[in-house]
Amino acid sequence: MIDFTENIDSLEKMVWNFILNSENDINDLRPTNHDSLRREELIVMMKPSYFNEDDRQESFKTAVKFFKEYEKIPNKKELRSYLEVTHVNLSEEEFNELYSFNLAEYNYDYLYKYVRSFILLRNLNLTVFDLLTYLKTTPIDPGNIDNISEKIRNDISTKLALNFSSADTGLNFFNPESHIQISKSGCPTGFPFLDKVLGGGWNSKSLVVFQGRPKVGKSMVLGNIAARSFLAGNVTGLVTVELADRQYMKRIGSNILGIKSEDYASINDSSAAQLIQRKVEDLKDSGRAIGELILKEFPTGGATAIDIENYFLRLEQKMNKKFKVIVVDYLNLLKPINASQAGLYEKVKSISEELRGVAMRNEWCIISATQIRREDIDNFDLGMDSVAESFGLIHTVDSLFGLMRSPLESRMKIKSIANRDNGYEESYKFYTMNKDFFRLTEEVGPNSEFYSDDEEITRMADELRSEYSDINTSPVSNTTTLVDDDYDKLFNAI
Repeated sequence: MIDFTENIDSLEKMVWNFILNSENDINDLRPTNHDSLRREELIVMMKPSYFNEDDRQESFKTAVKFFKEYEKIPNKKELRSYLEVTHVNLSEEEFNELYSFNLAEYNYDYLYKYVRSFILLRNLNLTVFDLLTYLKTTPIDPGNIDNISEKIRNDISTKLALNFSSADTGLNFFNPESHIQISKSGCPTGFPFLDKVLGGGWNSKSLVVFQGRPKVGKSMVLGNIAARSFLAGNVTGLVTVELADRQYMKRIGSNILGIKSEDYASINDSSAAQLIQRKVEDLKDSGRAIGELILKEFPTGGATAIDIENYFLRLEQKMNKKFKVIVVDYLNLLKPINASQAGLYEKVKSISEELRGVAMRNEWCIISATQIRREDIDNFDLGMDSVAESFGLIHTVDSLFGLMRSPLESRMKIKSIANRDNGYEESYKFYTMNKDFFRLTEEVGPNSEFYSDDEEITRMADELRSEYSDINTSPVSNTTTLVDDDYDKLFNAI
């Protein structure tokens, strides 16, 4: 094995040739369908400054320029010509020395392992160096230490987040297998309405957002989503950046264990917690395939999407379990990774994009909530234009739902507003709100729901249009009047 400290020149020569030497392709070094990044993906991850030797550094910088201009990695002849055009002076001997490493003598797995390690090591070195330089040149005092700590943490998270696992070269149109549609693998929500409109449940790599006016019950909805997800067998995380964690746990516990909120408030010591112990044991012994539920409090306005990602990734390693659902209460109270966002539009757009990126990287379904516009507070039919502060959120989320109810009403309407891949826009369901247990229950009955994409609904709509057309075109005498029975028939038809 090559020692990184004693043989760095040999390692640099290997990496330079692995990425820029066209023999990598000619000799078929890379096995078919090998789980590795292509040279075109590696070249953009590399920085010329990763090389210590001047000729390699300058020639690699020139090769990157060529790649960006012509969208291909230059071969030996092209690089030689481009070096001359850009006035990088290398003698013939110096140029040939760059290509003096014979890739064919090594196994591809061996080469790729060292190239990957080299990139990670150099990136780590430069990141640490940049952070130390920043700390040495930045005045630090009690007034800015929190912001500096936040910047360092975010820089470490973002700059070290190099991903070598995605080696997918895309789908080839001419390959029939690329056209095979993968069936949805959504995990159950615990709510039949949401299961139906989402195409089976919470889908991985997706961001789902509920919007509603202040005090409409966003936290109650998100708490119920987390509780039902847990009871449906999913490993579920719940992030609170508004309510204190113990208050949120009271809501979740009251909902799941059936303890009235006023009784829950009296559980204030270890002896009183015996009631919880008994209830938890009953739940475990019930035979239900329950999952896991972890609740974590972050400071209001101080947590980023990266903070949430890092916390639950560490938990996955510790628990040796994969999270499926992460509920975040709520989106507007998070902090964008780039804290210099100028306005609310950019802030909400950035946070939603960052959360969806976290969901995609980790194959989680992230569920959150946002505010509606002030003009729509009294509106009982929310739409895409009701989102407060940022229409950019609409373009980011996979599904958007509206939460609607009158201020004193214990009945909520949840409406599907936007659904990236499943349809059912404008569908809705009514829920009864039991505030003693912080619980939402789906109502039943003909007036409790509407599904826009159901065939029966479409058929009824077509019939109604036909009847309406007949009414408008039928010759009706001026003396004809409708009696009560006629009105009843019309309303029943509708």
